Amino acid sequence: MTAEHRPPVRSTAREWALAAVAQPDADTSAAEIEPVLVEILEQLLDLTISDPFPIRAARRLGARLCAEPLHRVRMLALVTRTLLGFPAGSRGSLVATQWPLVASQAIDSYAQALQELALAQQKKNFSDEATQRVREFAALQQRLEHEATHDALTGLANRTLLRKRVRKMAEHTDRGVGLLVVDLDRFKQINDNYGHAVGDEVLVELAKRLREVAPPGAVVCRYGGDEFVLAAGLTSDSVTELAHDIVLALNDSVWSSAGPVPVSASVGTTYAPPADHCELAELLRRADLAMYSAKTAGGRRYAGAESLDTAVDTAVAG
Repeated sequence: MTAEHRPPVRSTAREWALAAVAQPDADTSAAEIEPVLVEILEQLLDLTISDPFPIRAARRLGARLCAEPLHRVRMLALVTRTLLGFPAGSRGSLVATQWPLVASQAIDSYAQALQELALAQQKKNFSDEATQRVREFAALQQRLEHEATHDALTGLANRTLLRKRVRKMAEHTDRGVGLLVVDLDRFKQINDNYGHAVGDEVLVELAKRLREVAPPGAVVCRYGGDEFVLAAGLTSDSVTELAHDIVLALNDSVWSSAGPVPVSASVGTTYAPPADHCELAELLRRADLAMYSAKTAGGRRYAGAESLDTAVDTAVAG
């Protein structure tokens, strides 16, 4: 970890411990559990730079949250908030990118360990309280799985889910994979002129429009900032039609708390024929180049990666 960004391990562990012992029925002290939480955070951070991805090690650390002395505290919601919100690394760094994956594995393992404890308690005393806890844990596990694969602001898929879905799409031998990169035009001006809160409103609305225009079976991903990626099992012609529809759908102003906000988008497309086995990284590279071609041509239009040497395709966006 560089000197420029040292994660606040000790201060986070201290706040975590104080919040944990403040909960009802917590039979321990902050001084007793704080060193354990420091050690767990530091070991989870070490896992973010491991190769291959350390699923078992992360899950072992999550299960440790149920062991002595932490077994006397029930804190699934607190663990979830603390680990998912922990500033593990500077934006764009390997640590920051890997942290949500490591943290989600630890959280899921902790939830599973709690569920196993609850099941043992239910078997022992057949209490209604234990039965209710099992239901709550199951619901929380479902929520955690969703949070680990979706963008918190828009509810769209994140990069992890995009990668998984595109891999499955590529397995079909009867249809190709169409991938579209969507980048909002002059989004920085929206944040500068209206504020980031309104910028978030715009992103949420445009995410909704992308869902509505996406074909059945498509995955719509917020890839980062104001960039979205849509992938679906399509024909070559339908990729162009979809790009046209997206440009039109994202051309109408968004009504926000600050009034109407003008928006538009540039779209780059690419297509992998059936059985092409093209990797997601290559599809993204080609579509991204096409998107920049559309943006350079003035925005509010689309371009196909397969026709970059010819004139840029334009949508009837007005």
